Amino acid sequence: MTIEFSWLLENLPKNISIVVAKHWDPENGDSQGVFCIPNTNILLVHPPMSSMGHGCFHAKLMILIYDEWIRVVISSANLISHDWEISENIVFIQDFPRYNENNIINNDLHLFAKELKDYLLAMGLKSHIIDKLPQYDYSKAKAIIIPSIPGAYKGIDDVKKYGHGRLSQIVKNICEYEDVELECQSSSLGSITPEFLNEFYRSAKGPSQPSQPSQSPQALQQPQPLPPITIVFPTNKTVLNSKYTFAGAGPLCFSKKCYEQITFPKEILRKCESNRNGILMHTKFLLARFIRPSPDQLEEKRLLEQEQNRQIKINKRKIIKNKYDSDESATDSDVADVDIQETITEENILDLSQDTVTDDVHDVQGDNNIVGWYYCGSHNFTESAWGKLNVSRDTKEIQLKIYNWELGIFLPITKLRDDDDKENNIGEQRDWFRDHGVPVSYKRPPNPYEESDIPWFSLGW
Repeated sequence: MTIEFSWLLENLPKNISIVVAKHWDPENGDSQGVFCIPNTNILLVHPPMSSMGHGCFHAKLMILIYDEWIRVVISSANLISHDWEISENIVFIQDFPRYNENNIINNDLHLFAKELKDYLLAMGLKSHIIDKLPQYDYSKAKAIIIPSIPGAYKGIDDVKKYGHGRLSQIVKNICEYEDVELECQSSSLGSITPEFLNEFYRSAKGPSQPSQPSQSPQALQQPQPLPPITIVFPTNKTVLNSKYTFAGAGPLCFSKKCYEQITFPKEILRKCESNRNGILMHTKFLLARFIRPSPDQLEEKRLLEQEQNRQIKINKRKIIKNKYDSDESATDSDVADVDIQETITEENILDLSQDTVTDDVHDVQGDNNIVGWYYCGSHNFTESAWGKLNVSRDTKEIQLKIYNWELGIFLPITKLRDDDDKENNIGEQRDWFRDHGVPVSYKRPPNPYEESDIPWFSLGW
């Protein structure tokens, strides 16, 4: 997170203790740790950064402690004047009351508070705010936290804690066997490939039996079909016609080099235009609407997945057999690798059917009234933020690599009484998400790029 200290201190009381966590760079003489800034009331936190190379501390979290309640704020905005005065951002706020003297403080933290505690501990804090978290009642928490912490997470149990592994776990608990239409609004983009889109889409569906794409040479040469995902990002024209033109586009990051890669799916780009004309957006949204199949479609899909998994197993066994038949060296490690790949395919990349954690979805697990969900927070639609799956060379387990610190919230979308009537009213174009209470601040449905449109590219990129 970027911080403008002079602006921040002007907007905070002078007589309170302040804990500030921010991105840091060793090239600027910074180092990891917790530091008291001399002659101030500020404790500065430099969290551990990715040991795998690039990455940043990008989470935007505020925990504000009052006499009778604690306020949790999770947003897309940095603590700089630009984000709070010029560009548009999204902010989730919920207050939690202090336990009164007649209440017994629950030492078993509610999952919402436990997620916050674990996140603060990972950042390097040992006490301070952490000691105060158990004093408040989180039973009415409305959202589910999705964290990303830099690291290479091996094995299903760790994969499902962070990034799109965590997203997959939550959606799986809410609704199984649902196709979904997904809209991803982002203020920064990187290298987007069909492989990543399909991987992320499987998590957005909450997979019961996701499968890895085939790694055979023949399969790798075939272009992957694109899932029903669109990416909402401003055009060059939108930025230049905005109130502050390119001077207001500092937080928007995308390189021409990434866009011109042959694998970048240009056809899924949609215009990002604020409902407040002329304002540029620093928000990050995922909007998901379930596409409910009929019982016949559901059974057909199950049988198809079963047959696909059977064919994958047969093909991989054929590879080993052909090696033996052609006098090539098929070693025990070859067989082991095939067995591992079968395990990942058959027992699921993100198999959450064994998951026993259900309180994080509150009372919505298996609820037929859940018709979609949305995410907002700090995650841009990038591999660095959400993570990328691969197989660990060391342990041969599934692995999720994340480079950034991120934080956001997930909320289910519930069915309205007149949903069926609205869907039948084809003469009126409606914003389904706004009708369902989602605070979408850009024009929907977003328009496709025109032939002459190009995205806004960051200055100097």
